[in-house]
Amino acid sequence: MAQQRTVKAGRPIVLAVVLFLLLLAVFPLFGCASPKDQGQTEGKLDIIATTFPPFDFARQAGGEHVQVTMLLPPGSESHTYEPTPKDVIRISSCDLFIYNGGVSDTWVDRLLDAAEIQPEKTVRMMDFVSLIKESDEGVLQGEDEHGHDAHLHEYDEHIWTDPLNAIRITEGIADRLVAIDPDHADDYRVNLEKVRADYQDLDRSFREIVQSGSRGEIIVADRFPLIYFTTAYGLDFIAAFPGCAAETDPKPGTVAAIIERVRRDQIPYIFHIEFSNEKLADLVADETGARKLLFHTAHNVSRQEIEEGATYLSIMKGNAGRLRKGLGD
Repeated sequence: MAQQRTVKAGRPIVLAVVLFLLLLAVFPLFGCASPKDQGQTEGKLDIIATTFPPFDFARQAGGEHVQVTMLLPPGSESHTYEPTPKDVIRISSCDLFIYNGGVSDTWVDRLLDAAEIQPEKTVRMMDFVSLIKESDEGVLQGEDEHGHDAHLHEYDEHIWTDPLNAIRITEGIADRLVAIDPDHADDYRVNLEKVRADYQDLDRSFREIVQSGSRGEIIVADRFPLIYFTTAYGLDFIAAFPGCAAETDPKPGTVAAIIERVRRDQIPYIFHIEFSNEKLADLVADETGARKLLFHTAHNVSRQEIEEGATYLSIMKGNAGRLRKGLGD
């Protein structure tokens, strides 16, 4: 279980009261809303997911029998998200609510308690995988240097970056769909088998890339939300900041250490993650001649990516191609 933030005594009660009053105030609005977009979602399960990974896993598992909505706006910062009154309504009225369960989701437990949402209507993704504790090993600028309490981040929350974890999570979602909607159980099981085969192929691709690469280490001149990925494939890494770091302004020592490592080992490629300002990666690239590569964690996607039909599978396949280049054939 991911460790919760410590709050002052009485604060959970205040939050519960506020959420309860909010629910009382907004539930009458349901009478003015069209019933689940009428024809578009007629007969489909209404699923709400906090971020892109559960959003896409639910789409793949549910297929034509589900209508999935992502709470996090495309392109926005996932670690500081807080629900709006509209989100509270949607979560309280949906058939299934899927969330990750890490420190970025501490608001979820308060909401679930206040709204009295039944456990069988929720899926917490971190319940289905073996968790890895966050560590400063390999990270040059640790959380304590940003003024954070390291104990607030006991477990890393970016569990889906390991494709085998993605299978385990999708299995959990599919099981819940079968329980909620047994009439379509066979379809959910067929969808799951397709997902399982695709993600197993993805896992095999990553293993082949790492084994055949001329280097076994990646340099991430950015935040590092990839501990599950690097652990799964035995990759060494040097990274600038922890995965959930709120600030990414590098100290001179951080910059110097990455530049020295790239120059010493003659590393031709460095990585950054999606929605990064890329300042540190740009600086390292300018100083060393190394080229930048994106490692897209799939934590969130842009509106354009949504419109172009991005999936967890397509994003990770893109990472596979760039990782092959980064590690060298």
